[in-house]
Amino acid sequence: MIDSGRKSITSDSTSRRRKRRKSLGLVFVSLLSLSLVTSAALPSQAQTQNNSITGFAEEKSDWQQQFEAIFSEKVSTDEIKQNSRTMSKRIPLVGTKGNESSLNYELKQLRKAGLDPEVKSYSVYMSEPKNISVTQTAPQQQELKVIEDLPPEFAKKVVPGYNAYSPAGNVEAELVYANYGRPEDFAELERRGISVKDKIVIVRYGKNFRGVKPEQAAKRGAIGMIIYSDPADDGYTKGAVYPEGPWRPADAIQRGSILYIFRYPGDPLTPGKPSISGVKRINPDDAESLPTIPTTPLSYGEASPLLESMQGQEAPESWQGALPFTYNLGPGPAKVRLSLDIDYKRKPVNDVIVRIPGSKYPEQTIVIGAHRDTWVEGASDNISGWTAAMEIARVLGKMYQKGWQPERSIVIAGWDGEEYGLLGSTEWVEENRKDLTKNAVAYLNMDGVAGQFFNSSGVPSMQDLIHAVTKTVEEPRSGLSIYDDWFIRSGREIPKLGQLGSGSDYTAFIDHIGVPSAGIGFSTPGGLYHSAYDNSDSIERFFDPGYKHHAAASRVTGKVALRLANADVIPLQYSDYADNVVSLLEDMADKNTTGVDLSNVINQAREWKAEAEALERKADGILEDGKITRKERRQLKHINHALIQQERDLTRKKGLPERPWFKHQVWAPGLTTGYAAQPLPALAKALKDGEIEAFQQAAKQLEKALFDATKTTESVQ
Repeated sequence: MIDSGRKSITSDSTSRRRKRRKSLGLVFVSLLSLSLVTSAALPSQAQTQNNSITGFAEEKSDWQQQFEAIFSEKVSTDEIKQNSRTMSKRIPLVGTKGNESSLNYELKQLRKAGLDPEVKSYSVYMSEPKNISVTQTAPQQQELKVIEDLPPEFAKKVVPGYNAYSPAGNVEAELVYANYGRPEDFAELERRGISVKDKIVIVRYGKNFRGVKPEQAAKRGAIGMIIYSDPADDGYTKGAVYPEGPWRPADAIQRGSILYIFRYPGDPLTPGKPSISGVKRINPDDAESLPTIPTTPLSYGEASPLLESMQGQEAPESWQGALPFTYNLGPGPAKVRLSLDIDYKRKPVNDVIVRIPGSKYPEQTIVIGAHRDTWVEGASDNISGWTAAMEIARVLGKMYQKGWQPERSIVIAGWDGEEYGLLGSTEWVEENRKDLTKNAVAYLNMDGVAGQFFNSSGVPSMQDLIHAVTKTVEEPRSGLSIYDDWFIRSGREIPKLGQLGSGSDYTAFIDHIGVPSAGIGFSTPGGLYHSAYDNSDSIERFFDPGYKHHAAASRVTGKVALRLANADVIPLQYSDYADNVVSLLEDMADKNTTGVDLSNVINQAREWKAEAEALERKADGILEDGKITRKERRQLKHINHALIQQERDLTRKKGLPERPWFKHQVWAPGLTTGYAAQPLPALAKALKDGEIEAFQQAAKQLEKALFDATKTTESVQ
């Protein structure tokens, strides 16, 4: 994720106030068993003397710490290991019997925890491969493998390498090599006089979302595409390949969807509406998110003879991969035929939803989500996130049976169809838009926790909260707190949350309806993504031996959810958010604004920041004496409403120009990156296109959004 590069702390006085508010003690040190280094004081060590927790009055803080300590203690690596092994063996690819078998197992496990899981189903238009064939037809003829070298019985259960939502088709043409398939790569081919019109383009995975690659090729007249994994990116140049190591072997194929989720995710035939009975569906030919040229993936072992037999101009040095020959651009003499027999039909997408009801504010919800579908076994992506989320549900369910209940409701969701295009989460959000817009406090995403290095992306208002919680959970690899380990890996700088773009299930929450969102996980470098080798063996030998980081992810996400659920003042820091927006706008103004003055927008962001700081001081004053009066409780109700509302204020009903599904004015995925965030998306697009009028209009829309956030904050002063 791109980072703004600006610190969140805004002034000396604000810094002193934040230190007071963010101070929190180590909860029951014997439970955490931290082994802190003594050679140099780390930030979390400096904050262990004060037991206050941000957002909690002193009278409630002890209860919260007990709640968190009991929750953390009950998280079990054995439970996580059992669930991970069992579910991954079922191969829960969306719309298959394996997915149904896994669903039944998940429901059984959740019911054992005393929970009442609901299955929410949607009927979604999706692709299903019948036969995938890739044949080199010149200068020699050979059939290329479209599945890994697997034992026959296992191979029968595995979907071949294919790209979901690729059109069916039979095309044959000369090959042109286009590096990563980025706009600048196609521009370089054009500069060299090489056309991709009526050609099949071969590109390597990486640098942007795979769906952007065929879209860019189709715009230039290509009739097909092959996407392969180059060993320079995640193969033998990085280290030992599987089974000796975690990197991609020559036969491993990266499956994946090429749905244009940067246009809109979810069912391509029901944009903005849930795929339920009675909803009008558009014609597939009118669906802006459906790709238009046949596209399929290959391993680097199978792509090698294609690339080696290409001639034409030598590819630029930066385009050279790691296969043992010089890469040329073509076209030809290499020719290939793609025969993609892919059926399209409506198939069920099954979300699993469990709710821990709140005792005081049951209508307000904190949603924890992880996708439950995979490509093959998917032990890392995303059985890891879903088992960690299920463990949160199991522990909270057991605690609920014993009388421990959050004040706001906590929902744990297992999303189906994420791999095909964020299907289950998008449809659920679209169906529940009204309730979520009114009552959702935050969304916490768990997509990939099988690793040994903590990472988090999220809206700026959640950074302080995530920092605080990670100071209370042990990092299994180092024995430090997760925060201290993160701090050291960040060059001993305050760790910053990455920015949210798209590519995972937070997308509908933040980009479509404006619910504060964050992704929490762990990762370890490797190259088995979306291949048949993302399995329990690779988890247990390379990525997370002992499932200890799975458990740490459960503890961090669970604690973040519990603080959001129980806080007297919801711990969202909008002064940090406003400061971040000011920085983004100032950076844009410093670079280029096509002559448009951004001072009004910047001033509005600064005003929002000032009002947010005033609101935080007011909340501080209520909590400071340790007890909350009845009158103050009424004030806190209004303050919390303002904290929930401000993210909504940053959305506009009409959405972004040319992308009405994306409503947020500060965050969206880039149109040519697909995953990575494009801050201030409407401004950035207008600036890139050189459209002054569009830039002016985008500035007005952003200013209105910031004005609404400011007014919301002022309303409770």
